[in-house]
Amino acid sequence: MKRSITLLALLAILAQPFFSCQKLLIGNTVKNTPTANFDEMWKGYHQWYGMFSVRQVNWDSLYIVYRPMVNDQMSNTELYGILCRLITPLNDIHAFLQPTSDGLPRFESSDFFRINRIQRDFSIDLVRSKYIPSLVTVDSSFHYGITPDNIGYIHFGEFGLPLSFYKQQLNVIMESLKDTKGIIIDIRNHAGGDDEVSRYIAGLFAVEEKLYMTVRKRNGVDPGCFTSPESWFVKPSGNSSYVKPVVLLTTRWTSSAGETFTWAMNTQSQVTQMGDTTAGGFTDVISRELPNGWLYFVGVGDYRNALGNSEEGIGVSPKKYIINTREDIEEGNDKVLEAAMASF
Repeated sequence: MKRSITLLALLAILAQPFFSCQKLLIGNTVKNTPTANFDEMWKGYHQWYGMFSVRQVNWDSLYIVYRPMVNDQMSNTELYGILCRLITPLNDIHAFLQPTSDGLPRFESSDFFRINRIQRDFSIDLVRSKYIPSLVTVDSSFHYGITPDNIGYIHFGEFGLPLSFYKQQLNVIMESLKDTKGIIIDIRNHAGGDDEVSRYIAGLFAVEEKLYMTVRKRNGVDPGCFTSPESWFVKPSGNSSYVKPVVLLTTRWTSSAGETFTWAMNTQSQVTQMGDTTAGGFTDVISRELPNGWLYFVGVGDYRNALGNSEEGIGVSPKKYIINTREDIEEGNDKVLEAAMASF
């Protein structure tokens, strides 16, 4: 998941002359009652959520349906059930509720992540034990190595560390992989991070500058109010670009900044995306607190690919589709990685 942004940080990002679209509602302290908690969460999404249109959700109609179900005599558990039902239609990996009391679990609005709690189609331990015994661990979610057949391998499980860290590490790593016949970049369990990091890393494999996405973010009470679209380009970064064939491995667990990275990588002709379609959740996210202390998370952006299309709730499809089953991994076989290695 992309790094969460506090509300104050978001306001700083969006700071610009205020017109009618930029009327921000900073209200007074709200009482801690079930009705007030419901109203605050509904208003939070109403004011900040960036994808009602692309996800075809009528937020006003959901208020009409669920608000009458709330009363101040209900328990926290009952309120939790209604709040979960309220955000379920969003079906968004960046829209979820995190209670901080009553032993209630985090609720995912995403159908996929609500059903699939643990990833079972990828194992970095299997990559090391069977395919790349010399795999180097830079960080718990960052590895690299070279296969016995001289294919480079880099695994990113997130882009959550500072950009300076990746620049320093990759300067050494790319030098060590420069004589390989190709590189596999594995982001099959990528949980997100910083888009600036994803752009820089994609630039290490960029032959030419390419537009890969446009981003606009909510900046007013009206659901149609957004900042002007910002164009994002990938271009060569680092000392020199790696121009040999690259295979990018993705799954349904590849999300957020891993997906914007996929957009950027797919603009380069030597890159082939292989595996499964990504999660379909691209945006930045903010966290907000309800009067009762519970947290809820809101995706604030509308991210589009180079063609101007939203792939929220859809994901980025691979050029070559192949997946592992749970049984494949349990039996010690990573068929996706094997197919990637055989493609060179």
